[in-house]
Order: sequence, then C-alpha cells, then structure tokens
Amino acid sequence: MKWNLFFPTVAIFLIITLLLGCSFLEDLGKLISFKKEKHWELIWSDEFNGDSINLSNWNFDVGGNGWGNKELQYYTKGSNVRVSNGNLIIEARNEKFGIHDYTSARIKTQGKHSWQYGKIEARIKLPYGQGLWPAFWMLGENIETVGHPDCGEIDIMEMVGSNEGEENATIWSSLHWADHEKEGSNKTKSLKYSFKNSDGDWFSDDYHIFGIQWSADYIQYYVDNHVFKTVTLSTRKNDGQEAFRKPFFIILNLAVGGEWPNSPDKGTDWPQQMVVDWVRVYQSRSDGNAK
Repeated sequence: MKWNLFFPTVAIFLIITLLLGCSFLEDLGKLISFKKEKHWELIWSDEFNGDSINLSNWNFDVGGNGWGNKELQYYTKGSNVRVSNGNLIIEARNEKFGIHDYTSARIKTQGKHSWQYGKIEARIKLPYGQGLWPAFWMLGENIETVGHPDCGEIDIMEMVGSNEGEENATIWSSLHWADHEKEGSNKTKSLKYSFKNSDGDWFSDDYHIFGIQWSADYIQYYVDNHVFKTVTLSTRKNDGQEAFRKPFFIILNLAVGGEWPNSPDKGTDWPQQMVVDWVRVYQSRSDGNAK
C-alpha cells in the first residue's frame, strides 16, 4: 500500500519539477540572450519627476516642413509637450496651425548630451490610431557637418498606428547609413526589423521598455529585456557603418501622417499621447564616450 502511493507521488513530483525546469530554462534563456552581459552603470537619465521639461537635457525641434517624410504635423515648442505625474507627455492634436491640420512635438538631446556605445532604453506607453507615428531614435552627433544618412541613424522603436489590427501590437527597429561607394539618394542603406507582442496586446495598453545594447561590434534591439535582433556591424572601409562607432543623440517624437503611416482618417481618435516614464543610458567601463 505504501509503495503504491509512493510511486505516483514521485511521478507527480518529477512532472512538476520538469515543468518548473522548462519555465526556468525559458526565463534563463531570456536573461542570457544579450550578446555580452556587462556591469552597467547608469550615467544619465531623465525620470521626468519635475513639473516641466528639463532644458539642460532637451531641445525642441520646431516647424512643419515635412521632416523628410511628408509628415503633416507642425512641431511646436512646448504647447504639445509637458511633464505630469512623473511622465513626459507628447501630445498630437487635430488642430489648425497655419497651413497644418495637426500639431505635435519632437524633443532631442542634440548639443546637450550624446553617447558612444552603451545601453540606451526608455519606458513608454504608445498611442494608437491611423496616421500616428511615435518614435524613439538616435542620430549621429556629426549630422550638422556630414548630413544624413552619413551621420547614421538608429531607430530604437517606431510604430505605425492603425484604428484596429496587429499594427498596434508591432514595433519596428532599423539602421540607416551611407554607402560611400554610391552617390545621391541611392547611397542610403537600411536594415529594418519588426517585433510583435506575443500576446497580441497593443503597445498602447501598457508601458513597455524599448532599448538597444550597442558596442563597436554590434547593436542589439530588445523589448522588455527580450532581445529580438542582433546586428553585427561591418568593418569594411566604404560600407559606411563606421558611423555607428561615433557619438549619437536621442530623439523622442510623435509624428502625424507621412509616407509610411499615411494620413489619419475619420476613425482616428484625438488627442493621442506618447507617454514616457523615463529615459536611461548605461555604460560599462569598456564603453566609449559620453557628453
């Protein structure tokens, strides 16, 4: 009688152990999916705990010139961006500003802070809706002297909104740089990758951490610490990826319309907000320069 009870008990114990083991291994796999774990030190952050934009960290891009993408909004200096309850809020509105039908905001650390290598991430709750285009990205600090795409562009997170469907559960990450063996518009080279929320939840439902781990050899993209793409950087002289071995600055913006998302429609709800809890930059002792 005792032996008959013993064996089923052992079997159940082993099954539970195996199930827990599988879960443990899966979690462990996520933890070690980064190409190289380092001892990270927080070297810069904006937690947005004040009552206004910290102008020692951020500048405003202002205007409505389409921004190279035929965007429809006019970026204002302050009226569409605020700090409230520990968050940065960038708000897109369906309102007239001169010849423009929409307003929004775009802020950047250019001229104030830039970084070469490290772990750059932000915790963001995204908007949704046809024609909305939120982005967390970086440009080479030398853009004023060499121009784009020679300066390099690292798109950590972009989303093309829709009124319904999986677009709101998908973000895009990319690299853009110049092929120095070509001229004109043909010299732009790009790599683009997507990440879809496995449970299908929209990125507007909750906050998520979007980030990169960046070194002289590679750039890794991750969402909520899950790495979904590793890009090995070329060392070829004329490839142009040498741009990614120089300092970059951060940009946060919420665009409306453009060549990629197309225009809003009657189903787009207004206003729409890109809510940023924090932005953080980490480096290890082996990483490069910070300004």
